[in-house]
Amino acid sequence: MNRLDAIYASHPVSERHVLGRLARRKVPLDGLTEWSLAIDADTDLTDQNHPGGVQSVLALAVAATISANSNVIDVGAGIGGSARVLAQSFGCSVVAIEQDSDRCQQGIRLTALVGLSHRVRFLQHDALSSAPDIKDADVLWGQSAWAHFPNPDRFLDLWLPAIKPFGRIAMEDAFLVSEPSAPGDNQLLRELEESSATHLLSLDRWREAFNARRCDVIHVHDRSAHAHKYFKELLAVSSKWPPGTVTAEEKRGWVVTADAIERGLITFCALVARKA
Repeated sequence: MNRLDAIYASHPVSERHVLGRLARRKVPLDGLTEWSLAIDADTDLTDQNHPGGVQSVLALAVAATISANSNVIDVGAGIGGSARVLAQSFGCSVVAIEQDSDRCQQGIRLTALVGLSHRVRFLQHDALSSAPDIKDADVLWGQSAWAHFPNPDRFLDLWLPAIKPFGRIAMEDAFLVSEPSAPGDNQLLRELEESSATHLLSLDRWREAFNARRCDVIHVHDRSAHAHKYFKELLAVSSKWPPGTVTAEEKRGWVVTADAIERGLITFCALVARKA
């Protein structure tokens, strides 16, 4: 099992924990909608695995001009939280790409549970091995997923052919602000990358990769303050979660991420680029 698989094997964002929360509140599963999975004002134990939850999905979708006519490819979809919110909110079609077989199956079951299987289709696939035979998509989508990929050039070369001319690439993730000079800062970033199995690259590095492929960056929004608040609130609200929901290592990752934001070492940004 690689580091990323190990993280998600015990991750709080899972079918088991979301359905457990509904069971504790005696919420009937008949007639359930995505909002029951995606929104939980009391404990924030949802199917959304990115800072900002539903609101960040909606904001990025608006920036990417997603509509009912859009065909979206969500690369690194996890259990499908973003994909289902997009389908529920906009009526679009989504192909959710996830390499982990267990999380892919969780996503399929949750999607069927909320009646969105006609709009959201899961495909188990390693995003860095090749691109599946998908053509003429309108939007290539990724939230808190593409920082796991070490090379933007390879990723874009594989996946840009799947979207049509003038299609959009919508991503939201953590980015490196600058290489740390202080030893403590360097140690913090290395711990962050290890705990999250990420490869922190600068926003400029991703811009260069887009520009080299004639993709114009048309929208950038700094969401660092929202992300910082999100991780701080997770630390507080997780005290309400049942024992065993979250590991000490995962919580340590939240602390390190919030600290890195406070020190100005990383930023969280939403970005939309348009293919020429």
